[in-house]
Amino acid sequence: MVGAKRKRSEVAEQVAQRWKSFRYSADTEKNTADGNDDDDCVIIDESEVIDLTESEQEKEEKEAVDDTTNKATFKLIKSDFYEGKASMGDAGDLITLKDIFCDARLKRSILFSFQYELDFLLRQFHRNIENITIVGQKGTIVPIEARSMDAALELVLRKIKLIEITMPPYASHHTKLIINFYDNGECKIFLPSNNFTAMETNLPQQVCWCSPILQIEEEQSPVPFKAGMIEYLRSYHVRDIDELILKSVEAVNFAPLCELEFVYSTPSKFQPSGLAMFYDKLQELSAGAEAGASDATEHYLCQTSSIGTSLSRVRDENLWTHLMVPLFTGIIPALVEGTKKVYVPATESLVTAYAQRKIKPYIVFPTEQEFTTSPLQRASSGWFHFQYLQKKSYYDMLRNRFRVFYKQDPAMVTRARGTTPAHSKFYMRSITKSTEPCDASRVFHELDWCLYTSANLSQTAWGTISRKPRNYEAGVLYHSSRLAGTRNVTCRSFARERRSGEGNHSHVAVPFTLPVVPYNAAGDECFCLASHENE
Repeated sequence: MVGAKRKRSEVAEQVAQRWKSFRYSADTEKNTADGNDDDDCVIIDESEVIDLTESEQEKEEKEAVDDTTNKATFKLIKSDFYEGKASMGDAGDLITLKDIFCDARLKRSILFSFQYELDFLLRQFHRNIENITIVGQKGTIVPIEARSMDAALELVLRKIKLIEITMPPYASHHTKLIINFYDNGECKIFLPSNNFTAMETNLPQQVCWCSPILQIEEEQSPVPFKAGMIEYLRSYHVRDIDELILKSVEAVNFAPLCELEFVYSTPSKFQPSGLAMFYDKLQELSAGAEAGASDATEHYLCQTSSIGTSLSRVRDENLWTHLMVPLFTGIIPALVEGTKKVYVPATESLVTAYAQRKIKPYIVFPTEQEFTTSPLQRASSGWFHFQYLQKKSYYDMLRNRFRVFYKQDPAMVTRARGTTPAHSKFYMRSITKSTEPCDASRVFHELDWCLYTSANLSQTAWGTISRKPRNYEAGVLYHSSRLAGTRNVTCRSFARERRSGEGNHSHVAVPFTLPVVPYNAAGDECFCLASHENE
């Protein structure tokens, strides 16, 4: 009996997978289930496949898994290089741009990004799309070459409304945000870590935050996430954004995102943003929380694709070790009383304070060796920047005094992606107690808070408490019951197989291994693109 049930389940799964991949072209009227991704294809949704061979128990189990679609989720951006054209691994962890854009129901899509390669991007859309609004920095939108233009591309190109933002030198419109509106009154929001170019989408590891389905309807109560997004849109002070985007967002009910916060950076001088906003939100969330136990260790992790220069021209001061972590832990106040300045302690003072107060900072940044041992070696390195050769003492301070650098565990990476670095940006806090077993894999399993964002570890992206950011950035903040009194935030790595039932409980998923491991003292060095400029 057990064998028959297993056999039936296997057959049912094969049938379901066959019809999930079925594509119907309205023009050619032929089956294209052989993997041909036509731009005008109508994709049969998995929810439309009815499996008549399922038992009642199997249906209940499937419904429990499907319930996770009502929650915000993290997905890996599928790569043509690592996963190939065919689905491999846990398909539930993967998403493509076609999954986001090639939907026959999608009528309007609003995109914010730093770079657009239109020849690549527009091929991801379904032909039914009625309007594409692109918000981008002037000079970062690569047009379609005349020789690449075809009828399908020309049709989609006519539906673009372009809003260009002029930025000063060394500043970026760096936000990565997608707002989709569908023909049934639904809306979904996506925060990808990649800009919209073919190589950036496929070469580094990329991740995407996906909102649950939001409805266009009257909202019963205010939602912080919505308030933050509206303030962010207003910060542009651009009429087209106010009229074409802001009004549409105001009509969306953000109730499913009531437990999350929208954290952003803007160069607008009329509202707080960046580090000042992030710090204020953490202070609000921690109000009334019990003081940490004396035997607890506080872990603060920053995973980034770029590390900025020193905060000071005179002293070696890093944004994470010298300002953000000291602010978050109360080592320094937000502002020196009676002034508009922030006091930044000296390195030796901080090293001592961290040791005494059991505070451990981490910066996850790729090593030279991680590129050489990755499947495509240095092909993905152009998206990772830390120009420490200009000031070696700054790098030595971070590496030797704080011992802050960590990398992926090479024994835990996936076979397909290996040690390929992630282009994502995560900032998180975790607490462990000395009475608990010393298990490195558990350090970031439960989180007090986690920010997934487009903001790299730089003053340009974050500003300081007293200085405005220079970039536009955006992210989503998760926070736990220890701060908000509502729930725990758990974290897992895409490099580890999902455990049974975990889909209902994991809030955050990261594209690097957990645990991360410290740099090898003998040989590991941070990757520096400048050292390879002549190659």
